[in-house]
Amino acid sequence: ANLIKVHPFPCLSSIVILFLFSQAGSDGESIGNCPFSQRLFMILWLKGVVFNVTTVDLKRKPADLHNLAPGTHPPFLTFNGEVKTDINKIEEFLEDVLAPPKYPKLSAKQRESNTAGNDIFAKFSAYIKNTKPDANRGGRC
Repeated sequence: ANLIKVHPFPCLSSIVILFLFSQAGSDGESIGNCPFSQRLFMILWLKGVVFNVTTVDLKRKPADLHNLAPGTHPPFLTFNGEVKTDINKIEEFLEDVLAPPKYPKLSAKQRESNTAGNDIFAKFSAYIKNTKPDANRGGRC
């Protein structure tokens, strides 16, 4: 586990107890290449909170993490002891709880723009992971 300390607001940073569980890299220890984990990391860093990052090796997932968030793969987080597993809801939650004036606002003015690219990302992911090239013809994934 790596403790990340970011202190743009030193007098406020110790109030939040937040743990981010991120997929580990190929070595089983470093932070992996999961874009969702990286996005949550950036949001927390930009908010200026102190948070703990725990990398989880999916090949050897510890039993205590299985008990903490059964059936879930990283990323997920705990906030003051409460487990959050849905990425989109985590982002909304962080924006609502870590709000001005203590923390900067990061969300878009138009709430709909937060989910505008979800469909595109899902289809693109399916496209690049597809092992049957014939299915990719005609814009289908």
